[in-house]
Amino acid sequence: MINEKKDDGYSYATRDCPKCGTVNSNSPALTYSWKQWKLKSCSICEFVYLENPPGYEALVSEFAWERNHGDRSIRMKQEFPFTYHFSRVWKKFRRWLIRKPNKLAKRIKVYFPPGPVVDIGCGVGDYLAGLPEIYQPFGIEISEDLARQASERLSSRGGKIFAASAIEGLSEIKKESMSGIIMRSFLEHEREPLVLLGSAWSALSPGGAAIIKVPNYASFNRKLMGNRWCGFRFPGHVNYFTPESLRAMVESVGFQVEKFSLTDHFYLSDNMWMVVRKCNKIRNTD
Repeated sequence: MINEKKDDGYSYATRDCPKCGTVNSNSPALTYSWKQWKLKSCSICEFVYLENPPGYEALVSEFAWERNHGDRSIRMKQEFPFTYHFSRVWKKFRRWLIRKPNKLAKRIKVYFPPGPVVDIGCGVGDYLAGLPEIYQPFGIEISEDLARQASERLSSRGGKIFAASAIEGLSEIKKESMSGIIMRSFLEHEREPLVLLGSAWSALSPGGAAIIKVPNYASFNRKLMGNRWCGFRFPGHVNYFTPESLRAMVESVGFQVEKFSLTDHFYLSDNMWMVVRKCNKIRNTD
């Protein structure tokens, strides 16, 4: 259950466990919590989530991604200055030493059939703009400013950009019309992940696939770094997935996991990649 409320002029939501629905309002917040943002671990399924995420209204304005993306850097610089500066130097060195492969482009080429593709949380349309011509780009972006920029950028490619929340945007897409859905670094932001996954399943045509990338809460680095872990971003990240919880949630709405090998959720990596496919026309909603 999700309840909307306003406090200090901002809209907030209070929610139960987004994985199993358990009410955890009386459970203590985890020590990873920060300021007013309360992280909870479900007393039944142990899923970790932000109990009081911003409402959709606030995500359009006060907590819009383009306004708050740098908040973690500010926090790290103030609270953990040594870690902050070391991390910046290390990242620059690593990027110079190792050129990362484009994992998203590779997965799209292998797993997406030709046709319409929707990027959920598309920003200004960077990934959509790079899609091969066999794909028609669609995007969903809650920030009106970013959605406008993406629409202008992709106007020559056809498709459409929806300025809406992910669930609202998917509801405007014809069922079983998409060949592929991109959820790269998005599912951790969605306060109703099961609803979103179910909507994605409905939007995909049979045989279509979705690519998911989320932070890996089970990573060794999270256990080592504690509050300094890069995956803790308040209030943007509201769901904290492990390999087990991610698999359980996608399968619960009808998806078949097609690729999720050990290297896709390696315990030393801060992130996980998963490819899921819609193989049946009828989803089990029991």
